[in-house]
Amino acid sequence: MLKYLVAYASETGNTQKIAEEIYKAIPDTRKEMINVRSFVGFHEAENYFIGYWANCGTCSMEIIDLLSSLHGKNVAIFGTCGLGNTDAYYKKLELAATTWLPSDNRVLGSYFCQGRMPVEFRQKYEACRGRCSDEQLQIVIDAYDKAKAHPDRQDLLKANVFTCEMIKKIKSF
Repeated sequence: MLKYLVAYASETGNTQKIAEEIYKAIPDTRKEMINVRSFVGFHEAENYFIGYWANCGTCSMEIIDLLSSLHGKNVAIFGTCGLGNTDAYYKKLELAATTWLPSDNRVLGSYFCQGRMPVEFRQKYEACRGRCSDEQLQIVIDAYDKAKAHPDRQDLLKANVFTCEMIKKIKSF
């Protein structure tokens, strides 16, 4: 059995970058990293780092299926989102995922950061001019523009620190 499994779903590559950083930060050779959209079967591990891209404030069905299948595991959640770059929103994303996790698992914590979005999103926002509050629309467009640079080096460093903190928690049990 694996000691650690990093499993993720990534739509644009943002969550994959975070998953790769987490995988590199795990100081154990009994580890594996999988994209849940391309693996077949089930990979058993003691500890899971499960990541997803936020879509309307929640995770994809592949992640829900994985989370709901786990029992008696240590689970850390991570991911990326384009908008909602606040601790309160990140907490909602953690809860959206852990809702699917059976209660016999241990939630270690979570890490989320911004991720760039496809240009079509900005075009969609721009098309709303004159139909929505210009002030609110500008906030969304500014958030889109800020997200274009993410995940950046600082986000990856925070993912690394997060991983080290989760490993310390695991070793303390």
